[in-house]
Amino acid sequence: MSGWLLPALVLVAALAATYLCCLRPMRGGVCHPAPARTLTADDGLQRQLRQARAERDRLRAQ
Repeated sequence: MSGWLLPALVLVAALAATYLCCLRPMRGGVCHPAPARTLTADDGLQRQLRQARAERDRLRAQ
């Protein structure tokens, strides 16, 4: 009996967990959001890229 009962219970538990954690929030329009990126982080990255490009251009000119 445990040869088919245990796999069936594991399957039911996996389906229930998938529904509760993944499918139900998606149906409600609430998914797991990606971390919000702030403008200051993007500005800092852009500033670093500009500095790196300026340094690259300066080194190429030498």
